[in-house]
Amino acid sequence: MELDEALRKAADLIVNASSVVAFTGAGISVESGIPDFRSSGGLWSKYDPEVYCNYSVFKQKPELFWKMAVDMQSTMAEAQPNPAHYALAELESMGYLKHVITQNVDNLHQRAGSNKVRELHGNGSTASCMVCRSKVPISEAMDQLNSGKCVPVCSRCGGVLRMDAILFGEPLQSSVMEGSLRLAMFAEVMLVIGTSLVVSPANSLVQLCKSNQGTIVICDPSPANSHLAHVMLRGNAGEVLPRLVQACKALRTKGKAQM
Repeated sequence: MELDEALRKAADLIVNASSVVAFTGAGISVESGIPDFRSSGGLWSKYDPEVYCNYSVFKQKPELFWKMAVDMQSTMAEAQPNPAHYALAELESMGYLKHVITQNVDNLHQRAGSNKVRELHGNGSTASCMVCRSKVPISEAMDQLNSGKCVPVCSRCGGVLRMDAILFGEPLQSSVMEGSLRLAMFAEVMLVIGTSLVVSPANSLVQLCKSNQGTIVICDPSPANSHLAHVMLRGNAGEVLPRLVQACKALRTKGKAQM
């Protein structure tokens, strides 16, 4: 199926569905300059995640995580939402997209204007005290690290600060995962963007939607998961999703003209 035809079909599904959910992974933010952690040259090629990003290790040696975090934040702090993020926010404002479920911790969906975002792996833009649970902007932790500290601490009680992202060996927040499962179960259309679908349990959302008669629309430059898609939008999300928004607008205009 050619891209133009696939876009028209995807737009028709979205415009006529009562519940549309987007599920996003690292690929959507690569176009914002954040490398996929698992890719060649990504974060995990420099830091073993089972050491630097492991919750059990963090409790004993938090300085290892924060060493990695300095490198991670140097990239994330400069990143800006790209056209794909803005396209999803526009689909929400048009009343079509009910929720974004994301594996990303970069906060770019919210910065683009999406209001209903479930973050499976937490958010890297804030940090919390391990003792009193006070929450601060991540910049406060980074300022301490840049001033020479190996581990940032809470200004209220002196407890160790941790980034509000889920670490290896740590369970996902049950309320976030359960809510995401419900969204997937009842979605008529799931728009899957920039995820390899190899990370568990997040990858179960697509199968759950499909098994409950939901339609899967995948936007990705790679055809690797095309066997899971009812409609495959081949291309970079930053180029394809704005075109999908325009296709939805065209259908909406056509529908109004026929009333």
